[in-house]
Amino acid sequence: MLIGGDRQSGKFTFKYHTDMFKNSAGERVPVKRPRIEVYLRRYSEKADPENNPEFRAFALVDSGADICHVPRQIADILKLELDPATRKQSVGAGGKFWTYRTKMYLEILNKGRRVDVTMVDVVVTETDPDGVDPIVNILLGRSGLFDNFEITFNDPGQYLIFKHIQKRKK
Repeated sequence: MLIGGDRQSGKFTFKYHTDMFKNSAGERVPVKRPRIEVYLRRYSEKADPENNPEFRAFALVDSGADICHVPRQIADILKLELDPATRKQSVGAGGKFWTYRTKMYLEILNKGRRVDVTMVDVVVTETDPDGVDPIVNILLGRSGLFDNFEITFNDPGQYLIFKHIQKRKK
């Protein structure tokens, strides 16, 4: 949820999103996370269900991730091309898994308006783990996103600040 900022200043503030998880006793408990609402597409062109489908979701902003991560199920919806030559074994918090590397187009939802980010590098898992909601596993890593925005995490206040980086012409 946006709590400040405007398109003219290029500065946006987002409250952390509440996710529900089960604790060790099996009870559902709320956990605040730095998630923002995004649109994902295969290409930057306008969305088209046949050739350029899009997917709207909350994605975790992850400063510890080198690149974005999209579960296989969502990559299939977006019709991302997965080149077997890019297949490699990756390591994450859950252990080792096989991935493909590709690109996708990313937009941030701000006050009901779309903010273009760019084409970003993305890792796609070969298969999705059973029983895991793929939407929870959309990660926005540094490549692409952090190249275009200065991002401040305010954990005590539970909000993020995105400030668009004005690139100098050489």
